[in-house]
Order: sequence, then structure tokens, then C-alpha cells
Amino acid sequence: MRFFLTNFVSKRAQVWSLDAMVGIIIFTAAMVVLFFYAMNYTNQSEINIEDLSYQGNIAAEFILSEEHGILTSNKINQTKLDEFYYSDYEKKKGELGVKDDFYFTMPDLEINGSAVDYVGKMNGTAVKNVIQVTRFSIYKNKPVQFNIFVWG
Repeated sequence: MRFFLTNFVSKRAQVWSLDAMVGIIIFTAAMVVLFFYAMNYTNQSEINIEDLSYQGNIAAEFILSEEHGILTSNKINQTKLDEFYYSDYEKKKGELGVKDDFYFTMPDLEINGSAVDYVGKMNGTAVKNVIQVTRFSIYKNKPVQFNIFVWG
């Protein structure tokens, strides 16, 4: 009988140690996966902000240019601004090299004589990341602050 009890206790101890080892392995694997997920999630957010910032700067440069944008003789041309406002948004976005949505504002902004708040596509819902890029220009013979917002 003693042999049977010793053998039985020994097998129970082996099973318990095997369970403990499997548990430790699963716990360690879960911690490693969680660690890498947390590291990549933070980096993805930083990359997104950098990407939006880059897009905002490129879009501001293109919009405030004479060849592709709304300037003539380093001043905002009302005719070009009106044309930009009425142009196809998706097509204009592609021409600017912006993959995310954008809009811009200026003080006393008018389109065809009517006051408007912005040009582009306003974000209708709460968004996670928005970048604002500010430039200065001349509109209606006054210096103005040109703000472009890129959001995704």
C-alpha cells in the first residue's frame, strides 16, 4: 500500500508542476503580446500625428501658391478662392496630395460675396487627431491668418 501511495503522490506532484509550467508559459506569452501591442499602439499614434502634420504643411504650401493655389502676386485672389471653393473636393484633395480630410479658415472669408466659415470639408463628428497649420497672407489688402486643419 505504501508503494501505491508514494507512486500516486509522485504522479500528482508531476501533474501539478506541469500545470504550473503551462500557466507560467501562457502568462508570459500574454505579457509579451500586451507589451508589444502597447509599444506599437503608441508609435502608431505618433506616426499618425506626424503624417497629419506633413499633409497640413504640404496642403498649406500648395493652396498658398500662385501656380496651383489661390495666390496672385503674393495676395489671395478672390476669383481663385471662389474657384477653389466650388471645385470637386475629392479631386482637389488628390491634387494637394492630402489623403485625410481638410478645411481652411481665414477672417472675413467670402465666396461670391457671401460670408462663409470655412473652405473644404468640416469634421462633423469628434475625431481623434486634428492638426492645425497656420500661415500668414494678404486677403482684401489686409494681413490675415490662414489656418488649415487636417484630420483623420
